[in-house]
Formats: sequence, C-alpha cells, structure tokens
Amino acid sequence: MDNQEKKTNYQNTDKENDLEKNKEKKNDESIFQNKKMNEIREKIFKNKKEINNLKLRHLANIENIKKNTEKKIKKIKNAEIENFFKQIIPIINNLEDILTISTKLNLNDEPSIQGIELTLKSLLSILIKFGVKIEGKKNEIFNPKIHDVILTESSNTIEPNYIISVKKKGFIFKKTILRKAAVVISKT
Repeated sequence: MDNQEKKTNYQNTDKENDLEKNKEKKNDESIFQNKKMNEIREKIFKNKKEINNLKLRHLANIENIKKNTEKKIKKIKNAEIENFFKQIIPIINNLEDILTISTKLNLNDEPSIQGIELTLKSLLSILIKFGVKIEGKKNEIFNPKIHDVILTESSNTIEPNYIISVKKKGFIFKKTILRKAAVVISKT
C-alpha cells in the first residue's frame, strides 16, 4: 500500500471513528435527554399528586367548615328557642294560677275564665308542637332529675315515691330541662 492509500485508510478510519464517536455522543445525549425527560415527568407527576392532595384537603376543610357552621347555627337557634320557651313558662304559670283561683271561687263558667282556659290549652299545644315535653303527671314515679318535691304526704291509694299531685308542670326541650315539675309525692 502506498502512502496515499494509507492516508485514505486512516482518513476513513478516522471518519468511521468520528462517526462512531458522534453516534456515541448522540446516544449519550439521547440517554441524558431521556433521563432529564424522565426526571421532568416524575416531577410533573409528583406536582400533580401534590396538587390533588391539596385540592382534597381544601375540599375536606370546606366541608368541615360547613358542618361546624351548621352545628353552630343549630346550637344558636336551639338556645334562642329555649330562651323563648323559658319566657313563656311564667305566662303559663299565671294562667294556671288564675284557673286555680277561679275554681276555688266557682268562677269556671265565666266567659273570661273559659277564654283563659282556651289560651292556656293553645299555648301548651304550641309548646308540644315544637317539641317541648310536659312533665309531672299524677301517679307517675318520682324522678329527681325532672321533679322537685315541694311536699310529701301519706297516701293509702298511691304507692310511696309516686306523685300525688302536680303544683307546677315541668318542661323539657330536647333534653334540656326548662323547669322541673313541682310535685307532691307519697311518703315512703
């Protein structure tokens, strides 16, 4: 082989080497780019996941705020209703006292007394309609949670610790005692 051929062979070999190096370089670049792309995809995936988690937490937080607000509103409404009922109870007492006195004075047939009876019945039915439970009935067993004893009497017909008579009705609204019933019970 002459010099020219050797030179050409070297050049071809160099070109092949260069081509191979370029291929390797491109391959390395491609691997590097793929690696970078995978890292970017992974970051995007993590960010999407984090965004979804944040959305879910915010939605849950909003739902909790709604529920807490509804509970507070309900609690405030119940407190106002209880307060209203507590304001009505003395009026009921007054009407009952008038009826008791009118019975003692034999005035039950008077139209004004009959009007008071109707008014009292209407008030009591409205309270019942709105969930107020009226406590204190004759022959009911005494319960210190809802009854106040104002007197004890002996009785041959009523068992001990049972109510003989009710002096003032008790009122309960949704487990809240607005007023205990004032009762007379039989002695033990």
